[in-house]
Amino acid sequence: MESNWIDINDRLPDPGEYVLVSFENECITTVDIGTYRIDADGNGAFYHCDDDVSYATFGVFVNAWMPLPEIYRREE
Repeated sequence: MESNWIDINDRLPDPGEYVLVSFENECITTVDIGTYRIDADGNGAFYHCDDDVSYATFGVFVNAWMPLPEIYRREE
């Protein structure tokens, strides 16, 4: 099965775009919705939605991301 995950070493999302993020740390293996932001010094980091503290601050490191899927719409 083809994966839509994009390794952060291959490409980063557009800053401010909401994306699914994947983590693989010692104590956590999960996905979440987050954004990638670049600060005034040009440093980038991933953040949970609109939080002001990056995942890395908590020792959680994003290893891949993918665009959010389209919203489900029931066929009528």
